[in-house]
Amino acid sequence: MAQRLPFTGAVIIAFLGTKGGTGTTTMAVNSAAEIHRLTRRPTIVVDAKPAPGDVAAFLGLRPRYSLAELIDQVGWRDRAVATRYVAEHDSGLHVLAASEGFGRPNSRDVEAVEQSLACISSMYAFVVIDAGNTLSPSAVTALAIADVVVLVANPDLPCLRNLQRLTDALRLSGVMTERVRVLLNRASEDGVPAVQMEKVLGRKIDFSVPSDYRTVAAAVNAGVPVWRLRQTDLHQPLEIVARALVGPQTAEAGS
Repeated sequence: MAQRLPFTGAVIIAFLGTKGGTGTTTMAVNSAAEIHRLTRRPTIVVDAKPAPGDVAAFLGLRPRYSLAELIDQVGWRDRAVATRYVAEHDSGLHVLAASEGFGRPNSRDVEAVEQSLACISSMYAFVVIDAGNTLSPSAVTALAIADVVVLVANPDLPCLRNLQRLTDALRLSGVMTERVRVLLNRASEDGVPAVQMEKVLGRKIDFSVPSDYRTVAAAVNAGVPVWRLRQTDLHQPLEIVARALVGPQTAEAGS
């Protein structure tokens, strides 16, 4: 068995959707971009989905390599080599993209995913992971090592049901409740009121981000994070999320 690398240096934040279409990638990419903007410290967003991911596309990037290739070529053994698999956005945010195909990483890649994330965590101050919306083997690995797990939900009954299920599943996987945050995306849309969701869940919703499809679409089409666009109602909530995830002192140190 390969020597296990230590998880040192980075704060690791994983985003997991409570179902498809909740805006998990939007939240992961823009939270990472806000963290980098606020702290001015090395930040990477890792697309850990076992399918063609959208992290790189959201930033207008066409990376040559992916997490699957980093695994296959054992690039995690040497940080100097691992940097070759990372793409850089002109904002300074780094990206480790998902595979262009389906099915990788898979259950056979679990140890290599852990080793890869350990290597990445020694190279950056902040590692943000888009874990997708299912508890795939790679997602479970990422969630287990994350300092914070952000569950992304919309104000609807399927998300409310899945929030309850995922909270229990994460606890069984060793993710303690105090490490979990709930982010209500598109909170301004009609649906289940936040107060009612909190009552059913028996816990507070940590973050609320309003619905702003036009701004998100404009950012994706331009290949930039939301903060690079003109000021909208979406900017402040995203900044609030980022500041809370890194801590006020860390955020202010980069301001």
